[in-house]
Amino acid sequence: MNIKIKKIGLSHLRELREIGIKSYLPHYAHMWKPNGVEWYINRCFGDEFLQTELVNPNVEYFIVENDGEDIGMMKIVLKKPLPDSDLENALYLEKIYFVKEWTGKGVGRGLIELALRRAAELDRDCVWLMAMDTAAKPISAYEKAGFRLNSYTTLGDEFELMKEEFRGMAVMKNCLGKNGN
Repeated sequence: MNIKIKKIGLSHLRELREIGIKSYLPHYAHMWKPNGVEWYINRCFGDEFLQTELVNPNVEYFIVENDGEDIGMMKIVLKKPLPDSDLENALYLEKIYFVKEWTGKGVGRGLIELALRRAAELDRDCVWLMAMDTAAKPISAYEKAGFRLNSYTTLGDEFELMKEEFRGMAVMKNCLGKNGN
């Protein structure tokens, strides 16, 4: 295993789109009503969207590779308030996706640690994320990484093409030893 995590920019758009789609579909395609997965892929990995994201100074993307092969990706929003709280100075860990054969091999832990380091470097009070409230394994992994439940929410009407049973989300936080986490 020769894992490398690299921060990427606009010149990596095609690579990001490819690993995003390759790592998303096997895990999550079943959650969508007809045409839903296509909507989500276009929304999150379409060229226009990624071009905007990759030049946004508040967003960072990382690609994980093993021996030169892309195996996963992460997106963080450097400053985004924690929902259902008065915490404004928080980093949002928005996406961590891996190709199926790399799930559960500790690679995600490295990305979570990177997000926590970025938050400390930026003097953020907290890192937060959302996980499907039905996803016991990811929630357990986040808890092992120091995240605790903050609140529950449901994805709104924008996600009407997602099956109802998958729209419930656990909002989790790791306040880096601050604010009583």
